[in-house]
Amino acid sequence: MNIAEIVISDFRGFAGPTRYDFAFGNARNLFVYGENGSGKSSLFRAVQEFFNRQKSAKPFADFKNDLDPTLTSGTVSFRYDDGTEQSWAFGGDRPVKDSPASQIALQVGCLDYRSLLETNFTQKGPRVNLFKIAVGHLVGNLEVPVQGGSKRIGELWQAVEQTNPGNHGHYPTYLKKARQTLKRFNDAFEPVITPLIDKATELLQKFPNGDLILGASFQPVDYDEATRKFVKTELLLSVRRGGTEVSDHHNILNEARLSAIGLVIYLAGLLISVPASIYPKLLVLDDVLVGLDMANRMPVLNILAEYFADWQIILMTHDQVWYEMVMMETPPNRWSAYELWLADDGFTPMHRSWPCDANFFIQRAKRHLAENDQRAAGLYARAGFEWKVKAFCDKHSVPVPFTKDIRKLKIESAWKAAKDRSVKDASDAGDLAKKTSLEALFHSIDAAKKVVLNPLSHSTPQPLTKAEVQAAIDAVDTLSFT
Repeated sequence: MNIAEIVISDFRGFAGPTRYDFAFGNARNLFVYGENGSGKSSLFRAVQEFFNRQKSAKPFADFKNDLDPTLTSGTVSFRYDDGTEQSWAFGGDRPVKDSPASQIALQVGCLDYRSLLETNFTQKGPRVNLFKIAVGHLVGNLEVPVQGGSKRIGELWQAVEQTNPGNHGHYPTYLKKARQTLKRFNDAFEPVITPLIDKATELLQKFPNGDLILGASFQPVDYDEATRKFVKTELLLSVRRGGTEVSDHHNILNEARLSAIGLVIYLAGLLISVPASIYPKLLVLDDVLVGLDMANRMPVLNILAEYFADWQIILMTHDQVWYEMVMMETPPNRWSAYELWLADDGFTPMHRSWPCDANFFIQRAKRHLAENDQRAAGLYARAGFEWKVKAFCDKHSVPVPFTKDIRKLKIESAWKAAKDRSVKDASDAGDLAKKTSLEALFHSIDAAKKVVLNPLSHSTPQPLTKAEVQAAIDAVDTLSFT
């Protein structure tokens, strides 16, 4: 079973009665690009709240879009590839008590940049204390054996808080029960720490200059009768570099390294907590890479591909260059992509499916040509051509003239570099037939570039002919460099 589509209406930034659908299509994962304020966080919260199992979880009304307060038809729906659909509607309960949402809710990780800040910048004092994060998020859903049965770490800690003698009085019965509950939690929690930190360190080694080693210290939680409080609620993180501990590391290391540490800690918690399952395992990342430069972002993709291959991932970003790089770097059908933006009124989100490959543009070109819209067909043909050229240059590390801004890359330079590289490869391999075939194919593209694939030709008074556009589409459709 996989998640096939998420549909949102009248939730936070997504005003009703419009329905915003995010379909996974043939892909396993979803990638969403949008500038700040365009609705990415609303999508994040919709998923997070749909699977919220907390008794204190807020009702749908608290998240309702305020554009039209008279609407009572808001909903967040999940559709699965077996045809099952579950909804959380205005005035109704979350479906987390019913399958499959009940199982998925135990294996969902929702991380935004604020989550990472909890592991570094927002920490007070000389040491980073991960205790609350660990029992609440990192390993809260980890199921551990307890007295012939099993419990989740989060449930064991909730039992500790509920048996707090300070809330009941220091009667011997309450004190005894509290200490028994504490021992059950400590005995279950302590063995989890080493696998968590070891897995986080393993992931951290995937980043450039992977010379940091993580560690953690924990002393069993106790109850202090004098202060009537739990004490030693600490899981203190340490970072070593070159065999030496980096004291006050959360104030010493740069943002990229702190972001990487925070990210791997959360990812490690998911990896050790969520077992194999027939139900979807879902990871939602909302702009968590904002603190990482490009050199540190690619390792995150590698980690997701290697360690989260059996998860469904929703990745969101406001960085268009990064968005396009991911589309070209990853295999086909890995990502279904969407773009979010604000309408002219400045507050209504708009969204559309965004192409993941050149075929998207080519099919659009054919459709517009069939409708006798030659200019639109020509524009989409040119987009398909540019996508194929950039994808080839990127995949094969073809050198092109340098520019600091990838968005200013001139397609003519990339096209020449791609042609030269492709013909040279065929010549070096001694494949003269292939070389001749490539040269003929490139000649047809060059002919089309003079008119249809030339961006300046689309604003001229003289219209493009259907035959010219059809020839250009055919040339782009058959374009291959190998």
